[in-house]
Order: sequence, then structure tokens, then C-alpha cells
Amino acid sequence: MCTLTYIPKKNGAIFTSNRDEHESRGNTMFPVVENYGGKEIVFPRDPKAGGSWIALANDNTIAILLNGAFEKHKHTPPYKKSRGLVLLDLFEFENISDFNDSYELIGVEPFTLVYFQESESIGLFEFRWDGDKKYLKKIDASKAQIWSSVTLYSPKIIQDRKQWFLEWLAAGNTNAKDMLRFHEFGGKDTLANNFRMNRGNGLKTISISQINLLKDTSIFNYKNLVNNSIELFSFQNSTVFE
Repeated sequence: MCTLTYIPKKNGAIFTSNRDEHESRGNTMFPVVENYGGKEIVFPRDPKAGGSWIALANDNTIAILLNGAFEKHKHTPPYKKSRGLVLLDLFEFENISDFNDSYELIGVEPFTLVYFQESESIGLFEFRWDGDKKYLKKIDASKAQIWSSVTLYSPKIIQDRKQWFLEWLAAGNTNAKDMLRFHEFGGKDTLANNFRMNRGNGLKTISISQINLLKDTSIFNYKNLVNNSIELFSFQNSTVFE
């Protein structure tokens, strides 16, 4: 929800996401498998709002949420709908363009959404809602990418984190295990700003999720840092199996 990296691979891609949240949020349920828009979707479910921040469909469509749009905003609840439920609603649409054209977001808190859809030419998109307007752009899927939530990290720290990420890649750390290690142990700052962060007030990284798209299989790796458990779930040939 608050840090996301993307690594393109010859026959796939790796998405790794850290969820920075207050530990009182509750125990997330994973895996949850449901049908949206005729697709089987697997995701971790937030126990408070019922939504999610990362989801994978059996056609390799992926959506990942980060809090905030372009700059830190003032939190002014109540909001019409949880952003995590908006993420799940996205899978009811054929693609991100249809969602952008049709989905009503007035009354929803600002967010950034990264969307990946396999097609003849791989589609990687960044969608932002700033509380007033929608912004959609296509991202170069041939290059590694990193996003950090603007609600938790200053522009300077976001730039520092990008530099740490580039240095990590330059050292040849680009496989799935490398990226999980980076998301848990990467960074050169204080605990408040490293990739596995801890602000000392209950706000910390509570889980790391990774989706590894391979030629024939898509693997969803969910690491719960609260109880130190790891669960795996896979899609293969459009069929869900564990």
C-alpha cells in the first residue's frame, strides 16, 4: 500500500508491495478468492473495510494501491467508499481506460493505483485520483519502477528511496527473492524511512506482498510481518490452485 516496485522480466514481471499501516488494523485474511467481472481474483482482505491494496486475476491482470496522489493531503473523513473497495471494483471493468471513463470517485480519498494487463503489448499504467480529478498515463513496462506513498514519505525521502532501489538493481539483485529481501531489509535511513519502516507509534510495515508472473504460472507470495507467517497462492492456465 505504501511502497511498490516493478521489475520486468523476459517472460513475466515481479511486483513487490509493502503495506505500511497501524498494527491495530487487525489480522488480514489471505488468500481470499472471489469473482469480479467473470475473473477469479486473489487478494489479501483488510479486516476493517473489506477491501484490499493488491490483487491478482487469473488472466494476469494486477492492481496495486498506494495512499495519496501527488502530494500529502489532509485526511477528512467520512469518505463515500474505501479505496480498497475501489481497487476491487476495478476488476469489473474490461480495462483501466473504461474504469477511468466511467467510475465515479467524488467522495473517495486520494490514491495512486498501478495497473498491469497482459495484451499483445504489455500494458503498465499509473492512475491517480487527487480528490478532484483523474490522471491516467501509460508507464514504460520495459524499465524497472518504484513508487512510495506521498502520505508517508517526503519528496526527498521518495527520491532517496528511488536511488537506493537503483543501486540495488545495479548490483544485480533482480530476481523475486532479491526483491523480497530488498523490501524487508533495504534502505540507508532511519527505521522511520527504510523499506521495512517503523515509526514507533504503532505505524509500521505489517506485510510484504509479491506477485511473480512467470511463463505458465503466476505466484502470489504474502508475508505477514506481524506473526511472521508466509503463504503462497498460484494461478495456472486460468485455474486457481494452491
